[in-house]
Amino acid sequence: MKGIRKKLFISYLSIGMVVLLLFWLTQVVFINRIYEYYKINQLKSYSEQIVQAINNNNEMLISELIDKSNARVIAITENDIVIAGNNRGHGMRGLGIPEILLRPTNTTKVVKYEHPFLHIEYLSIVRPFLYNGKPAILIMSLPEASINDSVNLFKEVFWWIFALTIVSTLVVSSYMSKKFTRPIQILKNAAHEIASGNLNVKINYKEEDELGDLAKSMNTMVKQLSITDKFRKDLIANISHDLKTPLGLIRGYSEMLLDYYGEDKEKREKYLNTVIKETERMSKLVDDVLQLSKLQSGMIEVKEETIDLEKLIFEILDIFEIQILEKNIEVKLENLKVKVVADREMIKRAIINIISNAIASMENGGTLSITAELQDKNVLIKISDTGCGIPEKDLEHIFDRFYKGNKSGTGLGLAIVKEILTLHQSDFGIRSKEGEGTTFYFTLKAGK
Repeated sequence: MKGIRKKLFISYLSIGMVVLLLFWLTQVVFINRIYEYYKINQLKSYSEQIVQAINNNNEMLISELIDKSNARVIAITENDIVIAGNNRGHGMRGLGIPEILLRPTNTTKVVKYEHPFLHIEYLSIVRPFLYNGKPAILIMSLPEASINDSVNLFKEVFWWIFALTIVSTLVVSSYMSKKFTRPIQILKNAAHEIASGNLNVKINYKEEDELGDLAKSMNTMVKQLSITDKFRKDLIANISHDLKTPLGLIRGYSEMLLDYYGEDKEKREKYLNTVIKETERMSKLVDDVLQLSKLQSGMIEVKEETIDLEKLIFEILDIFEIQILEKNIEVKLENLKVKVVADREMIKRAIINIISNAIASMENGGTLSITAELQDKNVLIKISDTGCGIPEKDLEHIFDRFYKGNKSGTGLGLAIVKEILTLHQSDFGIRSKEGEGTTFYFTLKAGK
């Protein structure tokens, strides 16, 4: 037993021992007073009932109450005439009550005295009452020895209970500390496995408590780490391929240019254009990686300004003019005469990535629609296409880093869009159906 389990065991045991100690102090130290107080109240209750029965001349009830009380009982007048009791023949001498306690009184007295002949200590109550209009008293006595015997019996039983409780506390403390630390040990072992690189770990702890919630969170974390790790490996493979291909082309065409001694200007321009094109492709790939890294670092400051949305959209469409014409794509614009508040360069980059994906999804012909709708303090922007759409299985991961549904590109375009829109505290999403097209929507703060 070590660590937290040992601490828990000691804590549980300490709590149990403190409770037992308090119980022991209460019972052993105060039990005599408590039990004596209980018997006094019991005698007072019986005395009240007996007095009522005497005044009602109910001999049967008097006898029944006296038997139940287990006390020596006598009711006498001020002239020492016995009215009722189980010591009728002895009168006052039989009870041995000191004369001073038999003087007239208006209140019930509690008396402790020693019998002058029997040398037995008694606990008594002396209750005054009126009998036929004349003063009388009811005396009920219990031997102190009987009270002490009951207390001692209780103490003996208590010691057995105390011993059994200590053993039970030890067993329960050990069990509870083991039960509580078992899931912690499971989580600890799982954390070590994850730290060592094993992402196939699954924590089998399904209790509905805080540790159960932690286990679920760790399972979700492992799942996400596994997905991210797969994406990372795919990215490395894709980037390696995407860099290697243009580098090979650049090298090949460069060598051809170096070895080409003729005056064929057309071929030379063709080779040079290929080199430039592949260089630009590599540059874009590196730029995407750097841009995503900057966005995720949290070091980029959002420089908000008021932007004419229509002007920005026209500026972006100019970039894609050749592709739009080559693919015979129809562009529809609606309600773009609004102003938004955002970081111009960031939002421009996000919209470029969205439109680039939309154009890429349409082979020949199709419609690209861009609309804006004023909603209270925000502007809802929708960019739709009639392209091939996105398979349902890919929608869940479409914004994940490195994820590529069609196995082309780097899988960073929409991840960059997500980071930019998140920085702008935008509500965004995507709706798509395979074969019918895609709609990407997001909100920006409305400008004045």
